Amino acid sequence: MDVINQLTLYYSQLEAALNPYLGPVASYVQRAEAALPAFPYPIIYVAAVAIVLHVANYNITAQIEHKTRIFTKILGSPAVYFYAVYLVLSALVRDHYVMQAVEADAGSLVYFKKADAEKISIFLIGFGIFLNLWTLKALGIKGMYNGDSFGHLMAAPVTGGPYRLFNDPQYVGTTLVLLGYAIKHQSISGYGELSQALMDCAQVFKILIAIMPVLTAILYLTFLVSVHLIEGPHMRRIYAAKPKASVTSPSGKKKAKKFV
Repeated sequence: MDVINQLTLYYSQLEAALNPYLGPVASYVQRAEAALPAFPYPIIYVAAVAIVLHVANYNITAQIEHKTRIFTKILGSPAVYFYAVYLVLSALVRDHYVMQAVEADAGSLVYFKKADAEKISIFLIGFGIFLNLWTLKALGIKGMYNGDSFGHLMAAPVTGGPYRLFNDPQYVGTTLVLLGYAIKHQSISGYGELSQALMDCAQVFKILIAIMPVLTAILYLTFLVSVHLIEGPHMRRIYAAKPKASVTSPSGKKKAKKFV
């Protein structure tokens, strides 16, 4: 627990230092969240639909762009960067509803003392964010946000950085962030967010297999379908048709990507 205690201290110090600057941003985010629609259905169902729709969103829009170049025609060469912002916003909307489901279910599955849950959550959230940023560094914005579908083809698959540890590190990183949030609130619905990480962390699977409710199954199956039936074949089609002259970067192409 020493590492977790140290990270908790660093987090508290960083939060105190950044609070004067992040306060206005947090206020804007709260107003934006308040503007999102509420639905007359159980929030866990809304969260599950949000998970599926986000994955469907980036798969469908990527294939539309690849086939029609519609976003590039409208926005020009910076289209992929606008698209990256769009996907981040889409992920934030998903996270809004998932976190609502976790908060509504707070205290439903208490495994840790409150202080320990806080420390573990800080560690998981911090590591998950680090893993996502590491993935972004390895892939770049174009590699991480469907740049392949915009014609920004890479020379070879990325095998370094976080890809030495995980097949789909951004999926794992985002899942760990959500798991950390679930542990903070001791929520059985939130614990169910552990999904893509199970593909790379068999030991975690053995420990938590007994607490996998509906969101886990939906999230896991959504990723599984996306990676193996949609994203994977789409990438193979793109790169099978790639002329050698079209390669624009030596840094490499990612394997199946994100849960931003």
